Amino acid sequence: MPARALPPARREAASRSVLVRRTLAEVWRHTRPHLLVALPILLLLAALGFGVAAWRVERANADIAALQAGRDVAVGPDAVGSLVLARVQHLARRGLTEGIEPLIDTLERAGDTDRAARARYALANARLRQALGHLERGDLDPAGPLITLARQDYRRALQGRPDYWDAKFNLDVASRLLREFPDFDRKTGDELKAEPKKIWTDIPGQPRGEP
Repeated sequence: MPARALPPARREAASRSVLVRRTLAEVWRHTRPHLLVALPILLLLAALGFGVAAWRVERANADIAALQAGRDVAVGPDAVGSLVLARVQHLARRGLTEGIEPLIDTLERAGDTDRAARARYALANARLRQALGHLERGDLDPAGPLITLARQDYRRALQGRPDYWDAKFNLDVASRLLREFPDFDRKTGDELKAEPKKIWTDIPGQPRGEP
């Protein structure tokens, strides 16, 4: 019995399939030597990439440990978030608030909401400590603006972390200070009757690792 001839459409599809297989085989024959040469190079580059990443993590951890030990370390704009936060806390512990805002901006631009909130909290605490130092000396003029800035920073920290209880508590303390000292805008003032040291002791224990 003679074999049935394939319809023209199926014959054309079969011809195309054979052509594709032949083309792929030819491409593979020409590219295979190049791939064998390039593969070790690609593997080496991947290994170098992983090595650099591991080195950066190790270096960041060493810098964080140095900052926590009280040694200042310069932090670049491309530093990891944990290192940026550690530098903020280091500066806040020393009352060096001028250099903190750019670091917080770095965290906010990176979308690191949690660390940005913790950095704002550290900055607010530093400003509140400075204000209380002025109050203890009876120096009202610089204390008022510092407390106002601290309140703003506590609020911004709470925008990033609404459940930040320490920021809520300290915001209440700062607000209470403004209520208890309504004459912050006076050029000179009488002896303060309140006890700033006692007010400061009401602030809760700060989170571990934060100033």
